[in-house]
Amino acid sequence: MDGRPNMGEQPLGTSIPGTTAAKITASAGELNVPAGWHVQTRRRRGYLLLAQRVGGCLVAAGAVLAAFLMEHGWPDALQVGRSGPAAMLDLLVETLLSPEFRPYLTLLLIAPLLQLVTAQWLRLYAVSRTHIVPFGAMGRIVRCAALITAALYVLGLAYRPEGANSEASFTNLYFIYLAMALFFGMLLVRSALLIGVVALQLFDIGRTRVAILGQDKSAKELVSLFSKPSSEYKLSGIIACGDENAPEVAGAKSLGTVAELDRIINESDLDELIIAADLGSLSVEQRQNVAQTCWQMAVDLRMVAPFYPSFHTEARTEYVGSVCLLNVARTGLYAQWPQTIKRAMDIAVSLAALVALSPLMLITAIAVKLDSPGPIIFRQKRVGLNGRVFNFLKFRSMRHNNDPTIHKQYIESLIKSKQAAAVDKDGKPIYKIADDPRVTRFGRFIRKFSIDELPQLFNVLRGEMSLVGPRPPVPYEVEQYEDWHYKRLLIRPGITGMWQVGGRSRLSYDEMIRLDVQYIENWSLWLDIQILFKTVPVVLRIGDSY
Repeated sequence: MDGRPNMGEQPLGTSIPGTTAAKITASAGELNVPAGWHVQTRRRRGYLLLAQRVGGCLVAAGAVLAAFLMEHGWPDALQVGRSGPAAMLDLLVETLLSPEFRPYLTLLLIAPLLQLVTAQWLRLYAVSRTHIVPFGAMGRIVRCAALITAALYVLGLAYRPEGANSEASFTNLYFIYLAMALFFGMLLVRSALLIGVVALQLFDIGRTRVAILGQDKSAKELVSLFSKPSSEYKLSGIIACGDENAPEVAGAKSLGTVAELDRIINESDLDELIIAADLGSLSVEQRQNVAQTCWQMAVDLRMVAPFYPSFHTEARTEYVGSVCLLNVARTGLYAQWPQTIKRAMDIAVSLAALVALSPLMLITAIAVKLDSPGPIIFRQKRVGLNGRVFNFLKFRSMRHNNDPTIHKQYIESLIKSKQAAAVDKDGKPIYKIADDPRVTRFGRFIRKFSIDELPQLFNVLRGEMSLVGPRPPVPYEVEQYEDWHYKRLLIRPGITGMWQVGGRSRLSYDEMIRLDVQYIENWSLWLDIQILFKTVPVVLRIGDSY
């Protein structure tokens, strides 16, 4: 909600200076971006995580059904002559439609959701063969089954379906069967997944692409382990800590230096980086830069103990052969769990907002149509998550088919020259176009209160935007970016953000970038809620909108 012209509301940057890289051409549908910006979707990992989530949901729903059948005499339901898939399908349909199962339908719907949340919280979703091993995660599987059962048990105590006779609705025996079914179901799915992953890796499909940064004695052992045909890892090579390329280690080729890490990640399509260097070979600043680059580019980072991170993060130990590694967890919005929570809130709040604001949106649509000729909704190409271009929606507030030259010149001046677009009556700088001649009469009104931004709730529902985040730039703005500006494209753009509640048009471009960096690295659900609540009085402050 920024009130900037339709041909390019000023988006924010999200970055820390220091990344340098030449530009390369991205895939179709994306812009030219720096080599330091990993734009891949990580399809292999995505499919693996999707398989685990779908399998977990099916297990949870199946456990609710299986526990019911066990309690109500499942062995008697399958008589001789009624075996096979057809009989199982008949039994499933009969059970779901039976009056006896009706009270359990609530559990059937809620159990998969509980499984998704609990498994994510307990870190049961894994992308490497080491982490998928069922017996290695036995404790977490037990806890997951116990927590889901406990939550459903509490629900069962509170829920009394209409027409059911009280205490007999859900028995203790049922929940014992449920816990058993959940445990063995999750164990079975994890075992099947492991077998599938191992089978694919035997054909060199889905192996984790890894590079080693440094050349201490543990690096040689890791090279030896990763070079085995049975390894789940595919070694890309060695990266030098200094300014000169590293010599080959046990046949592993040199990929370049740490200063070229962004290029190496892109060219080698790395999934993981392991730091195996002497304590003095990388400074604290270099370690921070390596971690930042890996998090930006969706690359897992591990360090050979005792090579500690020297920055704020979470680290867990794991052995590969006899080498002890620290798994360095991503922080802020780079981590998966915060992204999941944020997306869930986006969907819930945007749906509620669309329902509540639908009368206002209808009135606005009619007024826009009556005020000036042209479409009601203004559609514009904007750059979103990972550089993907999407159709950005707003109520039209400008004359149709206007010339974008004014805004292009403004963007170039703002980014390159860092000049304010105007000054107010008190002589203070304004970093946006004031009194834009292209804006219609009614357009000025809806901009003052950010009503023109409401259609972006549909962008949020479609996953192109978030409620809170940097504003999405127009393509010609991205063309003006310095290398360190591109980091802002690594999260979903938002309708509102730190800039909107922290100064809006009074802030320079660099100040906007600093606010977004602060937001990304210190994200919390409470921070998003605070920004959303602070946005309301800000958009009502007429003097700050143009």
